[in-house]
Amino acid sequence: MDNPISGSLTSLNLRKFDIVLMSLSYEFDYINAIKILLLNNIPVVNDRGRRPIIIAGGPAVSANPLPLSKFFDGIVIGEGEEVLKLLMDSTGLLHSKDLFLENLASKGLYIPLLHDGSKIKKSYVVDLDSSYYPEYQIQSLIIEPVFGRGYIMEISRGCKHLCSFCMEAFISYPYRVRSYEKIMESVGKGLEVNKVDRVVFYSLSFFDHHSADRILETLLERGIRFSIPSVRADTLNEYRVDLIRRGGQKTLTLAPETHSDKLRCVIRKYISDELVSRLIDYGIKLGMEVKLYYMVGIPFEDDEDINQLVKFLRGLIPILDKSRFRRRVRVVINPLIPKANTPMQFFGLINKKEYMHRVRLIRKGLPGRYFRVEALSHNLAYMQATMSLGDVKLGDVLLRYVSEAYVNEELHLSSYKYLLKSLGIDTDYVFKPRNPSEILPWEFIDLGLNIRGFNIIK
Repeated sequence: MDNPISGSLTSLNLRKFDIVLMSLSYEFDYINAIKILLLNNIPVVNDRGRRPIIIAGGPAVSANPLPLSKFFDGIVIGEGEEVLKLLMDSTGLLHSKDLFLENLASKGLYIPLLHDGSKIKKSYVVDLDSSYYPEYQIQSLIIEPVFGRGYIMEISRGCKHLCSFCMEAFISYPYRVRSYEKIMESVGKGLEVNKVDRVVFYSLSFFDHHSADRILETLLERGIRFSIPSVRADTLNEYRVDLIRRGGQKTLTLAPETHSDKLRCVIRKYISDELVSRLIDYGIKLGMEVKLYYMVGIPFEDDEDINQLVKFLRGLIPILDKSRFRRRVRVVINPLIPKANTPMQFFGLINKKEYMHRVRLIRKGLPGRYFRVEALSHNLAYMQATMSLGDVKLGDVLLRYVSEAYVNEELHLSSYKYLLKSLGIDTDYVFKPRNPSEILPWEFIDLGLNIRGFNIIK
């Protein structure tokens, strides 16, 4: 956070705004959201008298808004464009917070103080071409963006594949695209007004766009660099890998997730070993670094599934031996974190002992000369899962945690666990599978999909 107490354009103190909007992409953003309220001396718990009006949105709270329901006057379920229009049209009611919130509730916004248990339908844009896109983009001057500086261009929204673990695919369903013409028009203006010379594309699966190759070919003709952080291996071929490299991207990032056919069925993501191997071989020949993402703790997983992962990676050694670049492959291991409003909401997080056992199997099986293995801390996964599957009671833990234990922006599991215990919250819900017939606390959220229809057990 560059400056959490004043506006970046107006320099006004946050307390002087009429409405404050916060975009929360994933669960750990909840902690910073509460911290911002505390830093600005804004009452953290919502009530009818608090000003300014505080509204949250983003993928994480769209899937499950309950852990933050005591802090926000309103929570946007789904996408923001139509809600922004609604807020602008409702400014005449700001003199009365009650009237303002009642109007938002009547138009489908989740207003915790007024919610009667009825279904809240997701807001979404039908036609991306006709919707507003922010060409002037505010980016941190202190923190380097994850994918580097550049103009962020969303070419599509949603994903046609609907992998069973992917919260954003379910939140942003259905799949929609921007036209080639609109994308190129936006890129031209965006590069100019933001004074950057690089495009960072945002899409859950870039090459599913029908004009993906044409977009990149046009940028290359114009001498414009680009980065594509998210690509599905089964949409790639050698020509497209070469396009990515020519655009200035030095790393080929793939997410096979697993090399077990059984587990591929469970997560609804089938990427063949042959394809992954061929893409890696070609990327290495082009001098690219290779980064591979895997998940551990997929339902029905056992040691044999891990052995298949190790066997595949060891099979890359002859390819690495032939390379003149002598770079190690980065292997990133993450535990599968169950998310609300995905088919994985009925399964538990892998326990720490089993997770560490499987990570050790991977580390032991992969020679350090060829592979660099990185594994996400199970502690962080546990904290994230408590939030993704939590209910209203978790709000008390989050508030006390930020007030008492969140120091220097470092996460401390021991303090978090202590607060959970002291407030009488049993976190067995993180690890225990749920009965598919069980009514879950967040089921008043209507994403337009029948989650139970994705019967993994069957």
